[in-house]
Amino acid sequence: MSIQEEIQFSEPVITDQNNYLSVQIKEATSYAALPGNPVLPVFTKLFTFPFGTIIKDVSFATSSVQVKELTKEILPAVQPTPVSGALLKPSNEKQVKNDLVYLGMNTYPLSRLDYQVGAGLNGNDHVILLSVQYYPLLYLPHQHTLLYTPSVQITVTYEQTKNLSSLPADNKLLIIAPEEYTAALQPLVVHKNKYNIVTSLMTTEWIAIHSTGRDLPEQIKYAIKDAIETNSISSVMLVGGVEKIPIRRSYVSLWGFEDDGMITDLYYSDIHDAYGNFSSWDTNNNDKFGESSDRIDLYPDVHLGRLACDSVQEVSIAVDKIIHYETETYGSDWFNTMVFIGGNTFRWSPGNDGEENNVILMGIMSQFTPKIIWTSKGNFNRQTISNAITDGAGFLDYSGHGFEHGMGTFTPSGLQMKYYFTAYIEDQKNEYKLPIIFFDACLTAKIDYVLQDTLDYSKIKNIVTFLVKALGVNTSQRIPCYAWAFLKQEGGGAIATIGATRTAYGGIDSGAGKMSIEFFSAYNSSEYLGQMMTQMQNGYITDVHDDEFTVEEFMLLGDPTLKIGGYPAQ
Repeated sequence: MSIQEEIQFSEPVITDQNNYLSVQIKEATSYAALPGNPVLPVFTKLFTFPFGTIIKDVSFATSSVQVKELTKEILPAVQPTPVSGALLKPSNEKQVKNDLVYLGMNTYPLSRLDYQVGAGLNGNDHVILLSVQYYPLLYLPHQHTLLYTPSVQITVTYEQTKNLSSLPADNKLLIIAPEEYTAALQPLVVHKNKYNIVTSLMTTEWIAIHSTGRDLPEQIKYAIKDAIETNSISSVMLVGGVEKIPIRRSYVSLWGFEDDGMITDLYYSDIHDAYGNFSSWDTNNNDKFGESSDRIDLYPDVHLGRLACDSVQEVSIAVDKIIHYETETYGSDWFNTMVFIGGNTFRWSPGNDGEENNVILMGIMSQFTPKIIWTSKGNFNRQTISNAITDGAGFLDYSGHGFEHGMGTFTPSGLQMKYYFTAYIEDQKNEYKLPIIFFDACLTAKIDYVLQDTLDYSKIKNIVTFLVKALGVNTSQRIPCYAWAFLKQEGGGAIATIGATRTAYGGIDSGAGKMSIEFFSAYNSSEYLGQMMTQMQNGYITDVHDDEFTVEEFMLLGDPTLKIGGYPAQ
């Protein structure tokens, strides 16, 4: 069987930029921006097929190719800039060209079309996902030309067997937690079932005895796979910090450099490969998960979140918040407010990057009344931020630098950084008027964070010293990572947070800014929080198919079945 889709492209717009040329096409959904290589527009499309479909081929046909003469070289992509507090000196913004491309005789890219196939979710339905990238422009550096196609017809050839594998997914939640948390979780199980979220609880002790796998993370993943295939679950909530429920370390490649320090919960939600088989994330069986040689599609097969609780008391606080939020929020005026916090993220670049990212999201979330806290307005401070959260808000977006213990961003002059630390969360007295927070920043969800570790980071040692004094703790005491501290705060804080477990990178075409755009773009089509998270991941993987690092590091701290805005009174 086959399907076709025809796309028309507008005339490319070519402009001068920094002694180079930049090129844009209106219909482009993203840009190829591998550091050192030419920045070219890309059209991406996500196709969905019934689970069990086999994609046989993806091809394209064009009616004509036009030659566009160039007077300068196409702008090379710069090294992405981390949104971390360690960036306290100018980054090297000099364009470094990849000579293999710019001095080569081949087109860039070599082919107009690329695609990836994976298994994932469309709503709650298990499907096969086909992500297609098409380049309407090919660059010939040695001839100073672009080869432009005004239109293209993409043809997908696929096979549907007589007995398609069927994975029905119902509105069901599986909670996985250590046995010591079961009593504290029972009120949540009862509450969820009352609202037709069929909920079951499985302990890590039971999984360790009954589930297959080389270690506890793989045993948990096999248990999730079995629950999908035998119980039609659509969501999973892990309850416990990394010492209670281990998190997988990934050897994900970042622009060709392998990172063995990445921690990711996406490992637990990416269950199936494109053929419906178990996705081990270690296809070469060398116990290094997520290597570039391991065939993983990244698309989540369940909506997944984690409550990173380190005690029964924290479990009780989180459960109490969820129950009150879902039963009391609906129809409340405070929910219609959205807080935007930003400033001058990259102080050696023109403009106030974080504030500009906030403005984009204001357009996406236009039905919410914005409450703006910007360094350019002079109101980025402890009192204003705490008061804004105390007043209540449906959502909060922060765009700026992040740390394990707080957030901070520069004033417009770039001469001063304004901070908001973990210790300040205790000021928030919003009770059950709890926002969903997205941190477009580094490290805020580093749930394996121990304060002592940070003292080895010489670049931010002064910040940690300040924090130690502010908290009045010794340097060996464990404190929670920033994003989790909002959830464990009793009497205030947040109902859920989304943040990065490691260093994140800025930008709206890729990186943390792009993730925030994908997350909030999913709001109008999502009923539950996990659906927003999954749509964010699917959208990012489709548009930025060569950045596994960013996809893996962003995690949801919260309940994936959280009813956004709460339930109407029964």
